[in-house]
Amino acid sequence: MMTHLRTVLQFFLAATFLFSAYTKAIAPGFFEILLEQQGLVPNRFYGAWATRAIIALEIWLGLGLLLPYYSRFLLRFSFWLLVVFSLHLGYLAVLGDTSNCGCLGEMISMTPLASLGKNAVLLAVNGFLLRYKYKFGKKSWLTWALLPALFAAAVFVWPIQTEPDEVVSKLPAFENNSEIDFTTGNYLVAVLNLSCEHCQEAAQELAELQRDGAALPQIVALFFEEGDTTVAEFKSITNSDYPHQMIDVNTFFDLIGSAPPRVYWVKNGKMMQFWDTEIAEGIQTTFAP
Repeated sequence: MMTHLRTVLQFFLAATFLFSAYTKAIAPGFFEILLEQQGLVPNRFYGAWATRAIIALEIWLGLGLLLPYYSRFLLRFSFWLLVVFSLHLGYLAVLGDTSNCGCLGEMISMTPLASLGKNAVLLAVNGFLLRYKYKFGKKSWLTWALLPALFAAAVFVWPIQTEPDEVVSKLPAFENNSEIDFTTGNYLVAVLNLSCEHCQEAAQELAELQRDGAALPQIVALFFEEGDTTVAEFKSITNSDYPHQMIDVNTFFDLIGSAPPRVYWVKNGKMMQFWDTEIAEGIQTTFAP
């Protein structure tokens, strides 16, 4: 009976690590930005490396616990890793943070306090597996070889961008407007979250520049729908009406910096400039007669 319980708990712990890695892997950009916002990395570039390291680490722990020759070290390592994560979550909870902590990516939104409860369960399971000894396999070179291999695979699958050089290739085609062609035209491309107040403010300011007669390239919008705000409501709030295309979560996080909005100047298939802050002022200065 005890053997069966240990096996079930072992598989539960392994599956949890694998699922956690999966939720980060399907939208790595979200976790990159979250690490920066929580002050764990200085900028998104370091966040990108850290995200891939965490994904590889969680996959390694999950697979290691499923393999027949894992060592007690894996359980000890996972236990202290959970302790470190829990200390950080506790710090966020004390600060009163109630936003998504990112432990399960964007798929399952959890507050730091809720995630702390989840970790308490995992620590209890992990502690049980360490406490009730049973035969462990010897340390295997394959177990250790998996970790750098998984990290290399993570970087290969999700290449890290150091510069926004590939912006044009990531811009989606406008399905309902064949006249918009980023390879030949001159555009200001606004990447906006419909529910983001900063995005709404930027869209409103751009619309005001247009109404004031500023000589701007054609403005188009790429909308990401995260909350309850619809496109019609966004246009009403901002008093704007740009040609738009909806984008998915990965495209959105690929195209923004540390936080939305971001506006690109794209001319004849080349990214000329972009703005993350003081967008209206920067654009007005750039295109001043």
